[in-house]
Amino acid sequence: MADPAPVLLGREFDAFDRALTRQLRAAGARHELPEILDLQERVVSGSAASSGEADVLMVVTDWLPALIAERKILPLDELIAAAPPEGWPDAWHPALRAQQRGPDGSTYGVPYHCGPQMLLYREDIYADPRQREGFARRFGYELAPPDTWSQYRDQARWFTDRENGRYGTILAGYPDEHNTVYDFLTQLWSRGGELVAGDGVTLTLDTPEAHEAARFLYGLWHTDRVVDPAAAEWDSVTSGRHFAAGEAAFMVNWAGFAAMAAGSPTEGKVGCAPVPRADGGKRVALNSYWVLAVAAGTRDPKAAYDVIREVSTPAMDRITAEEGGVATRRDNWSDAGVAALAPYYAQFERAHESVRSLPRDARWPRISAVLNDLVAALIAGGADPAALVLEAHARLSAISPAGKEN
Repeated sequence: MADPAPVLLGREFDAFDRALTRQLRAAGARHELPEILDLQERVVSGSAASSGEADVLMVVTDWLPALIAERKILPLDELIAAAPPEGWPDAWHPALRAQQRGPDGSTYGVPYHCGPQMLLYREDIYADPRQREGFARRFGYELAPPDTWSQYRDQARWFTDRENGRYGTILAGYPDEHNTVYDFLTQLWSRGGELVAGDGVTLTLDTPEAHEAARFLYGLWHTDRVVDPAAAEWDSVTSGRHFAAGEAAFMVNWAGFAAMAAGSPTEGKVGCAPVPRADGGKRVALNSYWVLAVAAGTRDPKAAYDVIREVSTPAMDRITAEEGGVATRRDNWSDAGVAALAPYYAQFERAHESVRSLPRDARWPRISAVLNDLVAALIAGGADPAALVLEAHARLSAISPAGKEN
């Protein structure tokens, strides 16, 4: 009996499904794409990585420290040395090679789909003379994609027309430990705050920057009401669909969602700009990306790696872009045909120079759960943001430092 085809287990996303259907046909493999919370439960908390039910895992870099610490994925160094992916390592930006390295320097994955977060905005709305004139009269400065969070708030208020069901911006409020956590950390870091203290171990949130970040997010949802309340149930992909449908003037989200404009009411109308910064603060773009890794429970690590190697070629990476994902290879970023697919590729080299990634900490699943609950409570409203931050701080302080990566 022939060996069964290798199985790739990844995240549900229409673009991934379309791309992998084409890519894995050539690689002689098949894929399964559960919803992200189900995937996290099965891979990070459960046994999918070690039971043999999957050979290749598509996982977000947030989960890698825990997967590496628990030996649920295999180091790829020997396999890469014997048969490296085409162009490895320089065909990938250094920012897309750092997060899959273990504490001993071993490599545990090859990039498949990347961000980073950027400001996505409607070029046609920002160019409208009536919008520009009205905004300048009300706020005293020219309308342009927001450079600071204060400008972001001003513009979200300006573009919101609740009576007609229109909102200025979009946030992904679904509590899946994904965009909710990223939005909070972006606010925290851009204000100069930190989640992990200088000793690299102590977790803290009882800081002025954390309180300011919480108040800002709370204000968008409840004080200024510039976000559709329905967005509390939107995950990142759903929020991208709503933006592509023309339901907001701008949003901060994964750059790749600009590609959703193709075939939508916003086709040809979406531009990309850097993430806003805090007034007097710094600009922080969160960098989190999806990699392909070899599951520890695979019966044939080489066959699993061969799938990864095949899917990472320039032609296969281009398929990812063609189907609505985001190419990760620098040679595709600079390819005119790929760059024509979405407005962000021309900015990717520069955008990846100022990105910041999540802490490389094996405790991250527990940390993320606390931050997820904090933001969910901010979105729900009805509680003082300061009290919610203090509650989250107490929960973080109770997390053991055991398992911290150096």
